[in-house]
Amino acid sequence: MTRAPRRLAVPALLMTVLAGCGLTGPDTYELDEKHIQVDVGEEFTLSVPVATAMGEWWYLTVPEPDADVVRNTDKREKIEADDDVDGSGSGTDFFDFKAVGPGTTKIRLIQCPRGACDGGGDAGGPITPSPVPSGSPTPQKKYRATIHTYTVTVRKP
Repeated sequence: MTRAPRRLAVPALLMTVLAGCGLTGPDTYELDEKHIQVDVGEEFTLSVPVATAMGEWWYLTVPEPDADVVRNTDKREKIEADDDVDGSGSGTDFFDFKAVGPGTTKIRLIQCPRGACDGGGDAGGPITPSPVPSGSPTPQKKYRATIHTYTVTVRKP
């Protein structure tokens, strides 16, 4: 083997070995991936698009996942704002979890357009869809809170 191919083969082999060791980071699941299987001890992330410019936010909601199966470890966001316009931007919210024990549980994330959710913040308590006042028309779907449910199965390694 000549020197050039050997130099290219070593990094490729190293990447393959490291990928098998789990050093590439936790698996990330998008909004359309609702059935997740992981092993005990694995970390994983739920990634959802957020339109902050439209006043949209995402939260973990009730009932919370079984703490004996998975634990929420962090929530992060990556927002790409337009520097020329205050309050503009969109991006991604990341909900990080760790699989702690075998079993199956559900993780519920609530997508909250402006004014569509109650609770949390200074009010305390869980984030839930806002009630529609009696006699009021039901808001269009894009203005209502939506709960997205992920089913997570944790296996023994």
